[in-house]
Amino acid sequence: MPLDDDLNAALSPLHFGFTAPMWGGAIQLQISRIKPVEDLAIRQISAWKAIQAGNPSADHLAAQAEFEAALAIDPEADRAFLVLLHPTVSRDAVFLVIAIRGLLSAAEQMASQASALGKGAALKAAVVRFTNAQPLAKRFRDVIIHFDEYAVGGGRDRGKATKPEEGMGVGQDDDGRIHVTWGGHTMNLLQAAEDALTLWRDLNREFWGKLHTSTQELPVKDEPAQ
Repeated sequence: MPLDDDLNAALSPLHFGFTAPMWGGAIQLQISRIKPVEDLAIRQISAWKAIQAGNPSADHLAAQAEFEAALAIDPEADRAFLVLLHPTVSRDAVFLVIAIRGLLSAAEQMASQASALGKGAALKAAVVRFTNAQPLAKRFRDVIIHFDEYAVGGGRDRGKATKPEEGMGVGQDDDGRIHVTWGGHTMNLLQAAEDALTLWRDLNREFWGKLHTSTQELPVKDEPAQ
């Protein structure tokens, strides 16, 4: 189905510059920085657990051997996969949360623009799917951006904290997966990022996919005679 002219005009400003494409690319960039840390943590922690349980696989033993070799060179080699020791992953996590919310803002505005024309059902459904899957994305970005208010007992969502004493943090679960936490709430960071990329693909399909179809359906003009 081609993109209608009125919908094209309504959505185009949200597909260029500091909008959906930029935020989608930012999410991909942060995933590329964070995922190797999580993957290494999952592999190493799995190896530790299997060895302690007395049933390690060949891969578990190889992972432990690699870690011991790394420790022989650097006594702090575990900082490569333990978030609390890693030099950059906590900062990358903060920027990923901001990028996820930035993409969601673009998606919400696109849905609003399209709904005003009576054509926003698919975009609205994409936004709802994401917010249902990741209800904390908005809140965590608010806490990050307005840290100054939350630090002194304020903040729009302060009342939604089940553990008011718990500030924004980045950590790992028992399997090594990276989580963002605040006020008693936890969000699996890379799962939220993958859900955001699904939303991004939905946005692109509703704009670029239909725009491409519209372009394909334009009549081809004969080349002027030389």
